Amino acid sequence: MIPWTARRVGASRRGALFSLGLAACLSLSSVAVGADGAHPQGDKHEEKAEHAKAKFSAEVLVLHATNSGKGIDERIGEMPQLKKPPFSSYDSYELLVKQKLPLVKGHPETMELPNKRVLRTELLQFLPKGYLKLSASINQPGGKDFLPLLEVKAKAGQSFIVAGQSYKGGILVLVIRVIENKSEEKK
Repeated sequence: MIPWTARRVGASRRGALFSLGLAACLSLSSVAVGADGAHPQGDKHEEKAEHAKAKFSAEVLVLHATNSGKGIDERIGEMPQLKKPPFSSYDSYELLVKQKLPLVKGHPETMELPNKRVLRTELLQFLPKGYLKLSASINQPGGKDFLPLLEVKAKAGQSFIVAGQSYKGGILVLVIRVIENKSEEKK
């Protein structure tokens, strides 16, 4: 069951569907793909130290939804939302990218999407009862924002889905899951 949902349907020029939902405890696989940004060498070391301190991360799965008849890529894992409207309007989901972005308050993280747009996530605040307030935005460098700014409240293990960007005969579906990083001090 999806406890919170907001949808905007009918963006015909940008794709037939834009949907956002918050869903608890999705089963996702644990392989992560690293990102290598263009930073001066000194900044890179400071950034790695800051990332190592991050208690939470955003695990981003970039899926390509089409009607190619191939089914759901097994690397995605169990994700019942893909079999329900509005996502069930596509019969095939392929995992294109899986990347982990550290969530550090005051330090936004970005990743380039397959369509050359940029996803930006940021930890805004720690909330009571283990919740985090996050922001996400998707923009086109030098162009119009697809998703100017979205703020969500989530706990570790919860995900939200942003979909609708046209891509190679289908759409991109971003599953953003909050995960708690395990401390390595207990060795």
